[in-house]
Amino acid sequence: MKESIKLEYMESQAKTIQLPLPEMTLLKDEIGDLGKTGGNQNKHDRAIRLERELYLDLSNALPSGIYRLRVFHEVGTIEEKWSSLDDAPYIIEFVNDRFCEILNLDKHTFEKTPGIINHLIFEADKAEFFRKNVEANLYTIPFKWEGRFIIKDQMIWVHFESIPRVLENKDIIWTGILYDISELKKAEQELKSINQELQKVNAEKDRFFSIIAHDLKSPFNSILGFSNILLESAQEEDLESIKKYAQIISHSSQSAMNLLTNLMQWSQSQTGRMNFIPEYFILGDIIDEIVLLSTDIAVQKSITITNDSPSEITVYADKAMIGTVIRNLVSNAIKFTTPGGRVTISAEATQDEVRISISDTGVGISKPVLEKILHIDSNCSTPDTQGEKGTGLGLILCKEFIEKHGGKIGVESEPGKGSVFHFTIPCPPNVP
Repeated sequence: MKESIKLEYMESQAKTIQLPLPEMTLLKDEIGDLGKTGGNQNKHDRAIRLERELYLDLSNALPSGIYRLRVFHEVGTIEEKWSSLDDAPYIIEFVNDRFCEILNLDKHTFEKTPGIINHLIFEADKAEFFRKNVEANLYTIPFKWEGRFIIKDQMIWVHFESIPRVLENKDIIWTGILYDISELKKAEQELKSINQELQKVNAEKDRFFSIIAHDLKSPFNSILGFSNILLESAQEEDLESIKKYAQIISHSSQSAMNLLTNLMQWSQSQTGRMNFIPEYFILGDIIDEIVLLSTDIAVQKSITITNDSPSEITVYADKAMIGTVIRNLVSNAIKFTTPGGRVTISAEATQDEVRISISDTGVGISKPVLEKILHIDSNCSTPDTQGEKGTGLGLILCKEFIEKHGGKIGVESEPGKGSVFHFTIPCPPNVP
């Protein structure tokens, strides 16, 4: 435009001698106006360029993807078109850099072949994606969709959200945002898992405490009932009856005390009030103590307790917890062993762990009970030799204490042939 103005000005100079003064003044004014117009056009072009650069910079700086596409009205509601690679029912008018980063797309390739996005969608989510696109274009409603994409062999979650604008020719312009919501979905799943676990734990504990309440009533009812009978026998000076009922009361009292002791220790472990304090100690010493304390009860049933564990085995563990575990297992073995039977405690040390076993010649455990006996939500204990059923709390406590040491507890049993409960204590690398 500048060259044209300059040419016209040179041609007019040759004619100025013949032009009257008023006409020369008017021509100069027109040339000046043309020069001003050219300068304004340059300013306008530069402003447009700067504005476009600013828009691109802002759009590419956003943490979310931005897109604009035109859907052709003749084919926008054909689902086959939406699933096509080479015959998509739309063209890409704009995508920012973040959009391409999220989906790992080359911008030029995507603009040329927009249907390539379909190959990235997780197979199970494709049908819904295509269906929602068809519905949005059919009813001209906002498009919202969350789904999974496979990007570089990794699954990500994305959220599309766009709004329509219908043109005069009935094509639809869709302007929208794409979010990567993978972290949000991960957090939601973790929260869901935590809630499910909490619900499970609460249900288990509710059931467990109802069992505890029921089983605490049984020994106390025995104590109260036989105490009254004992008083009557004492008044009649019936020494045989007094001895009999006193033994029953003693047995019931011991059962209640054991249950309350286990319950107290279990509650402490659940609330974090029981400290885990490992130390080195000789395993045989604590086994001897437990055998000594259990002898009176065993003698009453003519049961023999044998300690076959080597005296020199040293372990690194919480002494109180291991004592509780062995005491519970020995107590159970005596309870479920018929008169004249035997209970054997053995231990074996390897390079990596110490394995302790408590075996008995008792009533044994059926397979259905065996599969659930170490689970807190199962009230599936076997009746002892006196027909009483326990809560299984002692075994649950044993399991938790052994797992706290990083060991494992298990049981092998067969009805009528006795049981073997065994657990392991891992050895630290510097055992003396």
